[in-house]
Amino acid sequence: MTHKPIKPRKCRNRSCRKVFVPGLPLQTVCGLPCAIALIDDRKAKQRAKQEKIERKQINERRLELKPLQYWLKRAEKAVNAFVRERDKDEPCISCGTADSPEWHAGHFIPATAHATRFDPACIHKQCAKCNVFLGGNQTQYEIRLVAKIGQEEVNRLKNSPRSRKWTREECQGIEAEYKEKLNELKRNIYMGEKHD
Repeated sequence: MTHKPIKPRKCRNRSCRKVFVPGLPLQTVCGLPCAIALIDDRKAKQRAKQEKIERKQINERRLELKPLQYWLKRAEKAVNAFVRERDKDEPCISCGTADSPEWHAGHFIPATAHATRFDPACIHKQCAKCNVFLGGNQTQYEIRLVAKIGQEEVNRLKNSPRSRKWTREECQGIEAEYKEKLNELKRNIYMGEKHD
């Protein structure tokens, strides 16, 4: 019985990659130095993988120690980004201007500890002048808001509970939800522009 000759192959050591004829069927490297280098490379990869796992665990522990205020701000940032994208082609909800050096996500009902803090029906594109210097320009905001979403919805916002305690988990859920909604909105806009 004759054995098939072993075909030449490339050395598995990345720094060598020399073509050699193996002395054994399962031989993957051309010699002892490359075998040692390959083992060292595998150990380095395992160490790097373990370090990545440890860094992830440390980051998770750090996040667990963050105060509630941190999570409230992250959730608010995600909702506001969604609102600014949703309303990007609309004028200021309060004064109707389409020209402002800075745009905000202005709340119809002030956000602090209110149940409507993350409700997108309560948050609309607003110019910096109305939001900051005119205290939200509430009278004009309400008039235009009724025209935009209807009196029934405005009444719902006005009659919502005045205070609400949010949990870290709720804030994380809101952040994730509105990041996904923002991505979906951008995808839909992109797809719409592509088909035009």
